[in-house]
Amino acid sequence: MAQATRADRTAAHWRLLGLMPGAPECVIKAAHRAQIELHHPDRGGDADTAKQINVAYDELRGKGSVANEYVARNFSGEPWVVLGVSSVADDQLVARAGKLLLADLQALPRLAQKVEWAIANFATAKAAPARRARVMPMTPPAPSRQRPAAAPPPRPAAPARPSFPQGLPQKIDFGKVEWGESASETIQLTWKHAAPFDVKVMIDGPLRAEVTASKVLPGRFSIVFSIDWDSKEFSREPTTRGYTLDAEITVRWTSQDDATIRAKGLVLYPAVVSASPTTLDLGKVRAQQPVRASLILISTARAAVTVEPPPWLQRVDGSGRVLEAPLSLATNVPVRLELRVHWPPIEERAKASFAAGRPVRPTGRIIVRWDDRILEVPVEMVASK
Repeated sequence: MAQATRADRTAAHWRLLGLMPGAPECVIKAAHRAQIELHHPDRGGDADTAKQINVAYDELRGKGSVANEYVARNFSGEPWVVLGVSSVADDQLVARAGKLLLADLQALPRLAQKVEWAIANFATAKAAPARRARVMPMTPPAPSRQRPAAAPPPRPAAPARPSFPQGLPQKIDFGKVEWGESASETIQLTWKHAAPFDVKVMIDGPLRAEVTASKVLPGRFSIVFSIDWDSKEFSREPTTRGYTLDAEITVRWTSQDDATIRAKGLVLYPAVVSASPTTLDLGKVRAQQPVRASLILISTARAAVTVEPPPWLQRVDGSGRVLEAPLSLATNVPVRLELRVHWPPIEERAKASFAAGRPVRPTGRIIVRWDDRILEVPVEMVASK
């Protein structure tokens, strides 16, 4: 019952805009503009009618056909059928719809000529009276010696409707994808009969799709799906390990035929390293006094970091040995850095100050590097002789 109600509502929208069901997207747009100009309250129209026209446009937008598909499918139809409008449409709507259709069919002269024919013959065909059906006798006529009239030529068959393609999966699994990695998945769709003019892909999620028609095999289309790293759905400063990809993909090859695919995967966010404390203050000390400090690093993901202290500060291990190798951080596991003051660079630059009995204030920054990012921790100390 719910499906029937939706179908009735959609049919009412087509009638309200004065269109044939399944009309091209550009014709839906033309009909909306024509009807709004006619019924807008600022032009003496009714506000409720204008509201219904806007609702009809919003709910039909995206449900129309591609222009070349629609005209090709209705090539042998009446002028209003070719244009996608009602047989009682006014001249303004016919002109608008025809103009937008011709703009979409510039690269297809045969279809464009058909649209021009429909525009030119719309008024004449609409005004022509309906032909009265001839009543046939109940019994066949007596055989005649006259030569039978030649049979009328067969009417051209309507273009076949594209069938369901081969090679369409139910799910695409990207697996685990590192941040910024060039990850893509490709599917190939093949129509054995009546290949579509065009294939469109609509995605609800941080993915891109590129559709390519084969130049060698008619009816073969390739679709390459890749991750859109600029998508607003990704956090710029993530606090979690990654983004769970669960996107809905709609592949549409006619206005009535489409299929849905689910895209799954886990996009791993880049590591974010933080330090505690954010500023390292070693306090007031005496020259040559052994001074040690520690810094805690923690990362949201696995990362290899390098630590570059200022010249007067060294990274050491528990036994006092100087360390320079990169440091490996696990996910959310704190790592303590042991640091030691290296006095020769300080004394060399502070000879005059120490001789005069003035304290010095060595400053600098501990630079932590990983991937293409940097974290800086200011360091300060007051030293006297």
